Amino acid sequence: CGLMAVKPENTFRAGVHRHLDKVAIHQEKMSNPYSSGTADDWYSGAVGDLWIEYKYIPRQPQRGSVKIAKLFSALQLKWLSDRHREGRNIAVIIGCPSGGLILRDLDWELESVTVEYFTARLRSRTELAEWISEQVKG
Repeated sequence: CGLMAVKPENTFRAGVHRHLDKVAIHQEKMSNPYSSGTADDWYSGAVGDLWIEYKYIPRQPQRGSVKIAKLFSALQLKWLSDRHREGRNIAVIIGCPSGGLILRDLDWELESVTVEYFTARLRSRTELAEWISEQVKG
């Protein structure tokens, strides 16, 4: 049997997860081929939980804008927005080789963001893990 290639998005996720406190934070991969847009990961800790959908772009954008809307299926957008409106703690992280951008408060519904916006808010994998920790561990 042949080995399946690891998708860049999963390599990026693993790079973030490597920096999480595995004792204080429960992380579970949620996505499966039969789900209806469910976010990729669920995190749980002492102060709450968090759902994150990960997306990955192969290069950090240099000019123009990042077309956010094109990264999601209709089912993913519906799941994320519906859960947000229910009061759940939801985020999207758009990763690239140099780090990731956190989108909150329905920002994943934006058509696009400028390269300047993306670059100014880019966080390292360590910083992304620290942010996840703050959300669920306190």
